Amino acid sequence: MSHILLKGWHRYKEKGKYSWRSSLVIAFVATILLWWLPIFGPMLSGYVSGRTAGSKYKGLIITALVAAIIGVASFVLTYLFPVPNSITYYLSSTIVYHLQTVSPYGAWFLSSIGRMFTNFPYYLSFFAPNWAVLIAFGFIGGAMSELLVKDTERKSVLSAKHPIHNDAKALTPKAVDYSPPADSHPLLKKIIGEKEAQETSDDYI
Repeated sequence: MSHILLKGWHRYKEKGKYSWRSSLVIAFVATILLWWLPIFGPMLSGYVSGRTAGSKYKGLIITALVAAIIGVASFVLTYLFPVPNSITYYLSSTIVYHLQTVSPYGAWFLSSIGRMFTNFPYYLSFFAPNWAVLIAFGFIGGAMSELLVKDTERKSVLSAKHPIHNDAKALTPKAVDYSPPADSHPLLKKIIGEKEAQETSDDYI
């Protein structure tokens, strides 16, 4: 008896590999670059970081770690090893000042980032709108990755504990392209309709 695998319909599948290193880099860099976008910036960076992490707990831990790293750096540069006033004055009076004539936004962005790393109370003032949102959406993005992976897991016809279940002796199915005929059986039309509706819902997600 020959086994044939019909390849006519495709479901959504996760592509690429999850990586906590990439998730950490995305969470840190995207948070800094999207600093100009209140609330929505941390939402985007947290969600993408969680999706890259691959699980809800990894997304939660990585985004919390990024928030903690920035907070520790701000605390250290504020109280333990404060940046000399001469340096901050030079940066504000030269680089930021000249940049403001070209791009007021760029000057504000650079000044705000520098203030966040050298003023710990300023960092704490952004905990609710930035850091809490970043962590929450890191968890949500990781949870979404888990749901999509579970939805596309390969289903086995026989249970792993079935007495005659033996993958080593299983026949390798032959993959062939199949296009349903225009005037097909009513039952086949019903199956095709259900499949197209399922693919439409998957694409929407």
